[in-house]
Amino acid sequence: MMLYGEKICTPRLCLRRVTEEDIPLLVAWSNSSSAHGAFLSPEGISEEGMRVRLASGVLWTERSKTFLMEQRSGQAIGTVQYWLRPERGECAVMAVKVSLPELRNQGYGTEAQKYLIINIFQRMKLAEVEMYTDINNKAQQRCLEKLGFQLVQSLGYDDHQVHRLGHLYRLGNEQYQLHPVYQYVYE
Repeated sequence: MMLYGEKICTPRLCLRRVTEEDIPLLVAWSNSSSAHGAFLSPEGISEEGMRVRLASGVLWTERSKTFLMEQRSGQAIGTVQYWLRPERGECAVMAVKVSLPELRNQGYGTEAQKYLIINIFQRMKLAEVEMYTDINNKAQQRCLEKLGFQLVQSLGYDDHQVHRLGHLYRLGNEQYQLHPVYQYVYE
């Protein structure tokens, strides 16, 4: 894994900071149900709203970062982000979205999550990382289990004014340190 300030490179992907040139694509994804799939709700962000988010720095702070997920060829395929819990700053919450339906279930989300988790634990020295997933999103649940996450609880949560039933998964630093998937990192 290579981290160059605002970029994390993995075997097949580059996760990089969002730029102004990305705004049209992010807005299109934000308003597309196919980009969100069955388990996420479109955010419905306007171009002006995205410009404000980018200019205000909300997409890239000390407590949260949004990465554009690109194949090594340069094709943008989605986003992955994390933010620190306001009530527990030693815990990050992650979210991933592979926006191109034809590239789902090919391991891109798992790869992006794995390398971002490595970066979070190594760089930030946090106690744990959490992820929420829709109760019917079996592919994401398998991914999280493969990455060493454990099911904490099932609960209702709000996803852009849509109430969903889902699972909360957690990976503690101790489990991260011992899990074999993080012991061997290929570039």
